Amino acid sequence: MEGEWLLIKIYAHRGYSDKYPENTMVAFQAAVDYGADGIEFDVQLTKDNVPVVIHDLTVDRTTTGSGRVRDLTVRELKEFSAGAWFGERFDSQKISTLEEVLAWAMGNSIMLNIELKGVVTDREEMIAAILSILKKFDCEDRLILSSFDHPTIQSLTEEAPLIEMAIIVASALFKPEEYLRRLKIRGYHFSHISLREEEIRGMIYNGFRLRPYTVNEDQLIKQFINSGCDALFTDKVERAVKIRNRWIKNRSFVRRKD
Repeated sequence: MEGEWLLIKIYAHRGYSDKYPENTMVAFQAAVDYGADGIEFDVQLTKDNVPVVIHDLTVDRTTTGSGRVRDLTVRELKEFSAGAWFGERFDSQKISTLEEVLAWAMGNSIMLNIELKGVVTDREEMIAAILSILKKFDCEDRLILSSFDHPTIQSLTEEAPLIEMAIIVASALFKPEEYLRRLKIRGYHFSHISLREEEIRGMIYNGFRLRPYTVNEDQLIKQFINSGCDALFTDKVERAVKIRNRWIKNRSFVRRKD
């Protein structure tokens, strides 16, 4: 409707990862404190098939340990610091399990975008482990499950129809709307450089939920706030929230009701 606007949501990419160590509880809490609407975080399986929150296939970059996540047990992973690499004051931060993050989220109302990582040979194990944990929490309406591994997301669509699913793409797809309809998925998480403005508006008009990543520059944040996208992923949480709040003061808007 002319003169009315949809309020874009701000999702903290790996938590407030610009100021805090990514994918840690302190980064997630900071996202809440600075006004993010949601957090995005990465999950993969340990040696003992427990979903844990870490981006890379190895622990080398973001912990004091070494080795593949899939080759280590939860107990072994908990021995490493997941924050010391970012600064001494974060030394106490540990790799969290998905269950720990969901338990924490029961104390707030933030949206949760869980990106499923790992290797394709672990699809069945990942799906089983994720669904087992999600059944313990009443938070289906706050979840988005996403992945670059589209077969995993398509399988989850059938297994958990009440949870929103989204595919992630790194480059432009040919006829993405047809592809999404075949998958019966509305969520489309795309690299912010891979769609033209008219393509974005067309997909939104046809009912798809677009969420660009990773949007950190002021001009791009402003551009996507005006785009009608459902949300944007950013490392710069405080900056994005401030830009959106200034934008709200100058325009009328409506919240999404779907």
